[in-house]
Amino acid sequence: MLKVLLPLYRETEMSKEIAQEWLLDSCGLQEMTLVLFQKTLFRIAHIWATHVDIKEYIELLEKVYSRITIKKVIRGADGSHEVFLPKIQIEIS
Repeated sequence: MLKVLLPLYRETEMSKEIAQEWLLDSCGLQEMTLVLFQKTLFRIAHIWATHVDIKEYIELLEKVYSRITIKKVIRGADGSHEVFLPKIQIEIS
């Protein structure tokens, strides 16, 4: 998610930031519970959205989701499949 939100961030800086964020977000645990994951997603939306607005939060999280997930389409008739890799898009206004 960090790469999507800060695409120009350097890998070494990003690794340090991710390690620190993991400690905070996971509360020091090895794995994140569903509740902690949901709180983290809300915190990301709250920090990155311009306004405190549920529609904006949803739009932001949907954009992040579409840029970090691999989609696989499987055709039922012949079982063929097609894989769509995520694209990190940078929009500069």
